[in-house]
Amino acid sequence: MANSGKFDGVDFSKLDIELLTPELRQLGQGFRCVRGEFVTYWKQGRIQREVDSYLCQCWMVRVEDALAGYITLLADKLQVEDALLAL
Repeated sequence: MANSGKFDGVDFSKLDIELLTPELRQLGQGFRCVRGEFVTYWKQGRIQREVDSYLCQCWMVRVEDALAGYITLLADKLQVEDALLAL
């Protein structure tokens, strides 16, 4: 008999993707993932620190009040067309 999962029967194509906001930071306490490093990044606050530092943007997928997954876009290189500081 197969294990019953928390999200069995959920149609993820119909869920809203939400931008991570300070109000949603507390979600994900029971977050589990096949790739353990993704759980560690979330639980140790790495994702939130990168968002707060403007290095990353994060969108969440949740079912009710449970974090089902997250998507990040990480800036690895910043290019600026105009000078930021005038000397």
